[in-house]
Amino acid sequence: MSNLDTNLGFQAQIYNDLEEMPNRIKFPDRTNRGRSFAMLMMWKRVEQLALKKYTSLLENLVKEEQLDDPSKITTPGNHVIGESGKIAVQVNVSVPRREFNVDWLCKKLEKDYKVPVGITRQMIEEAKRPGDTQVRRITVAEKGAG
Repeated sequence: MSNLDTNLGFQAQIYNDLEEMPNRIKFPDRTNRGRSFAMLMMWKRVEQLALKKYTSLLENLVKEEQLDDPSKITTPGNHVIGESGKIAVQVNVSVPRREFNVDWLCKKLEKDYKVPVGITRQMIEEAKRPGDTQVRRITVAEKGAG
């Protein structure tokens, strides 16, 4: 790290170090396509490792009571759960998601309008239509590596 880097903020140091990471790694394939695929794999692996380390550290900080447990906060809004020096840890709690309650609707229609529960459930099933939301997870694997 050069003297110039020590004058940078913490986030800028992280960014610069990650940007330099590909220069410190020997890529298995030197073609443009091979290097691009290897970079894709590298960043996916960094994401996985970062999530694992983040989750573990967060759990330890909560366990050691250095951070308030974010899962215990139920009031919607932004909450500071820990601070030290220039770094503050915040949690944003959303308004609880509203869910469609089939049982409530069936009982309400039966009570107020005398619609049998079976008819309401059948109509709910008939009203369902295929959606266009799909989940796609891309994986990048090194051939021959376990």
